[in-house]
Amino acid sequence: MLQLPPRTKLVLRSRVPAAQVSPWKGHHPTPAHFDVLLTGSVEVRGPAGELVCVLLRNVLSEEAVAQALPELRWMRRFTSDNRGQYAGARQTGNMVKADGTRSKSSRALDEDGKRVVVASMIAGFYEQQGGRHPFCRATGYVRHHPERWAQLQPLLRECAQVYAQAAPAGYARQMKVVRETHPAWVIPGTPFTTVTVNNTVAAAYHVDGGDLKDGLGVLLGMEHGSFDGFQLVVPEYRVAVRLQARDVLLFDPTVWHGNVPPSNALGVQDEDWWRLSVVLYYREGIRGCGSPADELARAKERGAL
Repeated sequence: MLQLPPRTKLVLRSRVPAAQVSPWKGHHPTPAHFDVLLTGSVEVRGPAGELVCVLLRNVLSEEAVAQALPELRWMRRFTSDNRGQYAGARQTGNMVKADGTRSKSSRALDEDGKRVVVASMIAGFYEQQGGRHPFCRATGYVRHHPERWAQLQPLLRECAQVYAQAAPAGYARQMKVVRETHPAWVIPGTPFTTVTVNNTVAAAYHVDGGDLKDGLGVLLGMEHGSFDGFQLVVPEYRVAVRLQARDVLLFDPTVWHGNVPPSNALGVQDEDWWRLSVVLYYREGIRGCGSPADELARAKERGAL
């Protein structure tokens, strides 16, 4: 079992109303949006005693991180054109397909009307979605790259251990839901169903949609090279943190958060500097998934396969 470092306890006196923060949606944080930069292992609570976050420094094993890091970096070849708003794009529109017709899917667009593509992907399991995926399923990464998915498992299991020890109440609530979930849709040995990996993408202010409301998000951050920025800011509490490779942050994903954009980066190539984030969570929609056989039958019935 991992040994957690001792942590201080910080109780914040006030909280900025969410209504004052929500207009910042789609905009990136600035250093002016936080008063406290968390530097050591700490448990932070709000004025009503609510858990804001738990930061644990150097808690993950070097072995698990070293095994997972090449795979996490390999994922940067996978991009998404429906996470542009996450990265700060401020407009959406329907793309024009090759045949000249407009797609029914709305995508984030830049100021010139071009789609915004970011190096972001989802691994693990996902619930049914609209017409294309009216069934619960393993993501393409898990189906097509099982050997790479296996390389991540020690790291994911260590994160589960940290969660269980550092936030036992939240872990117990999440595990209650896990026990009611078909095991095919749960990452083995963890309370998570899904992992999001963002490669050098600074998040604009947002709240996570689709995460289990009774649980916590688990966030990892890894980086290489010299640059400023990428602090994760929680403006309602005016706190921020910059994560390192072996750190774990447990936090409430339903509050507003985002990253300060990078600056002063040395070099212009991706290999000169980079920063990735890994978010582990339970998808709320997974609760309604049947067995793989049931989901396969549903997909065939709806003509999705």
